[in-house]
Amino acid sequence: MPRPAKMAGLFIRMQSDSPFFDADAIRATTFVRHVEVHDELDSTNNRAAELAGRLPADDLPALIVARRQTAGRGRGRNLWWSADGGLTFSLLIESADFGIGTANWPQLSLATAIAVCDALKIGLDLNDERADSHLRLGIKWPNDVLIDGGKVCGILIESPGGAAPAKDRLIVGIGINVNNSWRSAPKEAGPDGTALCDVTGRSHDLQEVLTDTLRAMAARIDQLRNRDPKLIQASQERNLLAGQSIIVEADGRRIEGECVDIADDGALVVDSIFGRQRLYSGTVRMVR
Repeated sequence: MPRPAKMAGLFIRMQSDSPFFDADAIRATTFVRHVEVHDELDSTNNRAAELAGRLPADDLPALIVARRQTAGRGRGRNLWWSADGGLTFSLLIESADFGIGTANWPQLSLATAIAVCDALKIGLDLNDERADSHLRLGIKWPNDVLIDGGKVCGILIESPGGAAPAKDRLIVGIGINVNNSWRSAPKEAGPDGTALCDVTGRSHDLQEVLTDTLRAMAARIDQLRNRDPKLIQASQERNLLAGQSIIVEADGRRIEGECVDIADDGALVVDSIFGRQRLYSGTVRMVR
């Protein structure tokens, strides 16, 4: 049975004997210190926000993972489809521990996306550059990971807000389609998704994908903290928009042009009829 654990005046269910995830093993092999495993949540980001003002700093980073979400969110008003076999989780982090301020959010989103690529390379067994290039695993700025044009992962970074300590923390929400084949997705999820199992033709161990992702995140966020140029180099190498004609909707503006690159500060650089633009957020659509 799940073990109840007392924390800051409330009880949580620490399901270290969950058939889906082993919380003790996750703590032992990754950089997270507090783990919650849930069979179902409305949103792992919502649960992280609840904990943001309650967890002591020594318990961060904290991981909240759910077998399924009933109201997973994407950017803006988008929803995230979640079903059995998908991997949905959130990390609650202390911003100061990683040198992350509001201006670094675009870089944190990229660091997370690159970390997901690092982890998926293991699942895809990409051991040489030819296979890597053939599958076109990369990032669609600012917060999606694609395989062969299909969205396999979405990232949502949020601030819990409120009073300290919550306002000084960040939530990194991640949804990865692993064993939830896109063939089973509802029509409203759209036609442009994919899952790891769709690409490889086999099922994958969710705990392995989770721990691979967490380890990669620790390494990539450390690069962000140390301003390591290898991080931006990796994001540029994985940038699927480079050289593409795109439309970006940001802050009420509609900008059409060619994506040049991703800048050192995480901005998307676009050549448009109005000159070269640097964008820090927005929704991107490739012009086919």
